[in-house]
Amino acid sequence: MALSIIDWKRTTTQYIAILQALDNFEPSSIRPIRKRGMETILGGTPRGRTTVDWYALAYDRKELEFEEARELARKTLDEYRAGRPVA
Repeated sequence: MALSIIDWKRTTTQYIAILQALDNFEPSSIRPIRKRGMETILGGTPRGRTTVDWYALAYDRKELEFEEARELARKTLDEYRAGRPVA
């Protein structure tokens, strides 16, 4: 599945780029799966599968402005689509 940002959420501490609908995932399976600099990749187990997939990208609001978070999310998704490891 080609991931893209379907929505942005803002909490008091984070900007969150939503990549897939939450109801696509098993209940309570969403968790941080990788931290990279100011970015946290949130993932979970899609319904009917056993492997973990990306749910969202999260950015600390104390560290970044919204436009910076948008740019980082775009770059991360470009790397993901190109098949480069996102580590």
